[in-house]
Amino acid sequence: MKKIIPLIIFIILTSCKSSVTVITANDVYGYSITSKNFREFSNPNKTTLKQVKNKDVAAEFDYMKNYLITGREHLFPDGVFTYAFVKDSDTIYASSNLMYWWHKEKVILYQSPIINTETITEL
Repeated sequence: MKKIIPLIIFIILTSCKSSVTVITANDVYGYSITSKNFREFSNPNKTTLKQVKNKDVAAEFDYMKNYLITGREHLFPDGVFTYAFVKDSDTIYASSNLMYWWHKEKVILYQSPIINTETITEL
């Protein structure tokens, strides 16, 4: 029994680390969310929420977050964002084509092999 408890705790902690929430702006409002009004992603009437428990998606989130540290400020400042990816207390926003990624005033142009327009519906 003593060996099972640490295993259960490890599984719980590991599963939390691989969880990413994907928030998608509804089509009607998708083109109105910019860096000036990101709070619209928290409006349940204008967005849909999906919990993704996938280690590859979580690892890609971490990779992009680290890559965004080197991003350019205000590369796409007034752009339109359709997606928000949330892991723990971090949020990365993405354009509708998932090419522009924004995090803490930094923007990168990046095409993810894991999170892209082909796979976003499958997440």
